[in-house]
Amino acid sequence: MRKALLFGMVFLLSFTSCNDWLELYPENAQVASQYWETKADVEAVLSAGYVRLRGSVDKLFVWGEVRGNGIALFNIGQDDNTRAAQRIRSMDILPSNPYAKWGEMYQVINIANSVIKYGPEVVEMDDSFTNEELNSFLSEAYFLRSLAYFYLVRTYRDVPYITQPYVNDDEKFEVEKTAGDLILNYLVDDLEKALVAAKEFFPEVDNEHPMNTKGRATKWTIHALLADIYLWQGNYEACMTACDHIVDSRRVGLISNWFLNFFPGNSNESIFEIQYSYDRGQTNGFADWFDVSPRYLASLPTVQVFSETQGFGDVRGVNGSFLMDGSTLGIWKYMGLDYYDVSTAKRSSIQNDQNFIVYRLADILLMKAEALVMTENFEAAIGILNQIRARAGIEGDLNPAATEFEMLQLVMKERHRELFAEGKRWFDLLRVAKRDDYRYLNYLIQEVTSVVPLSSLAIVSSKLMNTDSHYLPIHQDELNANQLLIQNPYYSNLGNQ
Repeated sequence: MRKALLFGMVFLLSFTSCNDWLELYPENAQVASQYWETKADVEAVLSAGYVRLRGSVDKLFVWGEVRGNGIALFNIGQDDNTRAAQRIRSMDILPSNPYAKWGEMYQVINIANSVIKYGPEVVEMDDSFTNEELNSFLSEAYFLRSLAYFYLVRTYRDVPYITQPYVNDDEKFEVEKTAGDLILNYLVDDLEKALVAAKEFFPEVDNEHPMNTKGRATKWTIHALLADIYLWQGNYEACMTACDHIVDSRRVGLISNWFLNFFPGNSNESIFEIQYSYDRGQTNGFADWFDVSPRYLASLPTVQVFSETQGFGDVRGVNGSFLMDGSTLGIWKYMGLDYYDVSTAKRSSIQNDQNFIVYRLADILLMKAEALVMTENFEAAIGILNQIRARAGIEGDLNPAATEFEMLQLVMKERHRELFAEGKRWFDLLRVAKRDDYRYLNYLIQEVTSVVPLSSLAIVSSKLMNTDSHYLPIHQDELNANQLLIQNPYYSNLGNQ
């Protein structure tokens, strides 16, 4: 693979004002040092980072869902991507699998690195560009870079850690891997510094649909990413503190109508969403994924976990998150206009601009609940679960379980119900399983194999016992382009065909 696929040519994107953040027009120019002259140049490159993130949603969904047990794969033979996803699901993963490519994430990283490197120089050239504005842009760049690296570390474990922009195709740019745990420490340092200048909100064209505040990195977005990283690291007190900053801000709140998170989106509960806009020509393939000859459906384990709450008023299950139409368990939360009934319409062909939610308040509250369990505060954790369940319409409260593992199961079931098909399930399972030197490995194996055919159960279970298999291989193209890379351990003897 050419180096450009790894780090990418960056398209500079212009827009008319901060209120038209998503109204972007490609100029097809490379990020180079001679480009940076005005504040508008810095802002245009920064906006390109969000566009590159939007182009990665297919990967983010597959990385977060396919190895979990929340979704089922359907029409497996319909295209190469579906077949590749099925190979990941069956743990039959080779370094040639297209979902093992990480180029989109490094494109986001390269754009962020460009803003971080060249932005400060522009302050000296553009008298209208203040240090306060620069620092606000830098906080967004640090968020984008950190989010991309967090996905990479959870997916590959150890990856090249690059903080300088790549601007020349003739440049030799080979970098060895850095330990994932060390990268996470760097991210925490960057994000904590970024909080100082991060904005609480951005100006909007339409306050009823705050796509700027929900689509750019605010102070609360950074706290959300920090909470997620802290939870992954096992730093539970710091996780709870980050969650509390968001809750106490009162900038977001649980909305009474759960479905408004998905249509029209950008709800008061939302913290950060990858934005699409049909009016601006920014659409997605969700109809192909979830509706027309669907690639993904609700899994039987998802139906089962909702069966525990459906009779108690849970609006998130059948006709909320998914449909129960014969044998087709379509994912309604991405296709509907409201809770499903005979009079409820699906999105039309011009409504294929569903946002991809990265963080919303319910997720943050459930992170805190998990951290509370790990610090033995079962009562407070149950209080959060009951808050989430009450918003979903469930009658009756849960009582604390007796053990840490039983409490974690309650939290994980609630995350399964609340965040179904939002790109979280595999990362949730892996985060819990790997604690204390894989204390809960058997839990991960049991959950993952619940969607595996009986004929494959033994071999998939055996593969999952090797914890190196929990991370994807480095794609063969990357190994060819960067001679300093070493294949991830589980795949080093599989051949690189």
